[in-house]
Amino acid sequence: MAIAAETYREAQVPRLGQRLSVAGVSHAYAGAAAIEDVGFEVPAGTIAAILGPSGCGKSTMLRVIAGLLRPNAGSVRIGERDVTDIPARERSVGMVFQNYALFPHLTVAENVAYGLSRLPRAERRERVDELLRLVRLTAFADRLPRQMSGGQQQRVAVARALAPSPAIMLLDEPFAALDRGLRADLQFEFVRLQRSLGITAIIVTHDQDEAQSVADRLIVMNKGRVEQSGRPAELYDSPASLFVNGFVGHASLLDAVVETDAGGAGLRLSSGPLLPMPAPVGFVPGSPVVLAVRPEHVMLQPSPSADALPAKRLLSVPQGPLMMHDLLVAGAHPVRAAENRVPGSLTDNLPEDVFVTFALDRCRLFPAP
Repeated sequence: MAIAAETYREAQVPRLGQRLSVAGVSHAYAGAAAIEDVGFEVPAGTIAAILGPSGCGKSTMLRVIAGLLRPNAGSVRIGERDVTDIPARERSVGMVFQNYALFPHLTVAENVAYGLSRLPRAERRERVDELLRLVRLTAFADRLPRQMSGGQQQRVAVARALAPSPAIMLLDEPFAALDRGLRADLQFEFVRLQRSLGITAIIVTHDQDEAQSVADRLIVMNKGRVEQSGRPAELYDSPASLFVNGFVGHASLLDAVVETDAGGAGLRLSSGPLLPMPAPVGFVPGSPVVLAVRPEHVMLQPSPSADALPAKRLLSVPQGPLMMHDLLVAGAHPVRAAENRVPGSLTDNLPEDVFVTFALDRCRLFPAP
């Protein structure tokens, strides 16, 4: 990230974060449920991302935490304090909006100072200077928002939200308006701030890559309920449902039926081939299931072998260090495969007709919907 040259030192500020506890929260609009029995905890000093498709209830949940909406049922606690019935202005919650919501007629320093009117002037100036050092914008203190880039405006919005030393920080799609390269830079910048201050932060987003990049915990919502919460790696490797499996990362889905014989359990794909499973599958014989295969769990080879399935390579696209292949396996199953790209190797010169095996011990099995 291009940052104006300035002498940088970490601002000496207190550890801010407190634990957030949400229990049994429900809310309806005109009788239609927006969120139902939502519960989760965010440990002090961590980042949680509320993730889900449009209409899943994540924005309603953010409004409840912020105090902009009183739920029909349930409670919200910040630290040991029940804030369910406490107005937003008394909750010690900072907010960063998607469009930043900076005051266009105020300078950067004046925007940051906006929530500090109760402090003496000298103390207010010291706090603003401290925060501008923290977000590396000291040289821009006297500029107006329109004279700043999108990334710089986002950092001003973060500084303004931090100014009153909130117990919780809420960010609504904070990086959505930025181009991809700047978005990645600002995500790292925000994590740096969070680690240095011990902020407890909740980010609302529909972007799974963004959520996994910045969050210590993911809270995946669907149709107003929490489908699963936990560490990003946990949700990626061990999704609790087919919805979470498809929303956190990409997976190819193969319809099958469970079969057993003297050799153990196997999956009979809808196209006919039998895949022998390396361990018990947890389903009774005859159960219709869906095998979810991540791209990195597909192995390609140019010639047949035991348990390898024939596949036709439809498209190969380089993505940085990876080569992504779209395949049609056994004449019926669309499958995406990822390989480390080695220029001049088979990866770059794969024939149209190939064979694939799956790392079945890493794939996930779900009941058919």
